[in-house]
Amino acid sequence: MKAKVHQYIGEHREELLGSVQTLVRVDTTNPPGRNYRAMTDALLGRCQDLDMQAKVHRVPDQEVRRVLGSDEFPRYNLIARWDAGRPQTVHFNAHYDVVPCSGQWKFGDPFEPGLAGDALYGRGSGDMKGAIAALLMAVEALKETGAEPAFNIECSFTADEETGGQLGAGWIVNKGLVNADFAVVCEGAAGTQVGCGHNGVLWLEVELTGKAAHASSPEQGVNAFEAMASVAQKLQAYKRKLNAPQRCYEDFDGRSRNPTLNIGGTFSGGEGDKVNTVPARARFSLDRRLVPGEQIAMVERELRRAIERAAEPPCRVAVPLRIEPCVVDAEHALPQAFAQAVQAVRRRTASYRLSSGFTDLHYFAVDGGLPGIGYGVKGERAHGVDERVRVRDLALTARTYAEFMLRDLEVH
Repeated sequence: MKAKVHQYIGEHREELLGSVQTLVRVDTTNPPGRNYRAMTDALLGRCQDLDMQAKVHRVPDQEVRRVLGSDEFPRYNLIARWDAGRPQTVHFNAHYDVVPCSGQWKFGDPFEPGLAGDALYGRGSGDMKGAIAALLMAVEALKETGAEPAFNIECSFTADEETGGQLGAGWIVNKGLVNADFAVVCEGAAGTQVGCGHNGVLWLEVELTGKAAHASSPEQGVNAFEAMASVAQKLQAYKRKLNAPQRCYEDFDGRSRNPTLNIGGTFSGGEGDKVNTVPARARFSLDRRLVPGEQIAMVERELRRAIERAAEPPCRVAVPLRIEPCVVDAEHALPQAFAQAVQAVRRRTASYRLSSGFTDLHYFAVDGGLPGIGYGVKGERAHGVDERVRVRDLALTARTYAEFMLRDLEVH
């Protein structure tokens, strides 16, 4: 039966490719959260075509306003289930939002996917609409060949992972909409690697307030931009300290990694800025990545102290996102079984890794208490110009999901 499932996926590569292209064409840029309803409606139809029980859940507007400050762009999450009558259930999660685009793309419009060689280009092709298509192809292959999964299959397609996932995966977990024993988040590792966690993240927004004045008399004002530049420069000392050996974390594969700080991913001024005006306001962001063993509260206190020492005049600090590091036990039956599926498809020994980015895994593994792993397509240039995914990898990922679905969760 497994051979038939793998053969089906191999014979339907064009359909798999077309599915990714269809998903990429729906511009789900976040922020602000465009076309979420159109995307969940399209995925609802696909799941219903596969005879899955499926429902779209709209996040209440008051919750959206509380988190985002506005409900102009509603949030939607889809839950689908194939009840095969098995005693255990595995939940597969994938986010459908994508980051904003910039720059010149190979095929012009980043939401009009193009093919070059074995690569499909388009925003979201790798992160992570390719994984959505691969997951649904795996379910289709089992359905069409009459293969019975080793466990019930529950899927969620959720909003807002790119901005923290609070109204997406976080919302469905906290509302009790996940009814499963294990979780597979469809990103966080790829190829022959199985994801067993991710770094933590702390986002800060620093705002400095000066005093506006005419540029012909700059001494009458206080230049907030210069103050911002000074803070950024002084933070270089804090940044260098993150490379200290005692802050190092050793990953499953023996590789070492340290915490990181990215300064100024976003920066802006005030509404009254002009070339001939001393700027009265300046804002910039800090992205601090935490390795396992670090704690958000301690890292935030440390970073705030560094900002306070560097800032003159005093500044305001806001915290839009806090996510603790997440690590799961690689010896658990779930990652072991998934590694066996990877090895069966890829014909190479699987290994385990911790993602340097963050994913929604922590919502399932930490908040939900579910054993979980991460695995998806091996996208290239994620979040950048000419994001792409290899067509061959799409098929191999679909086969890996299908192979896993046919295996029980006992380690052999």
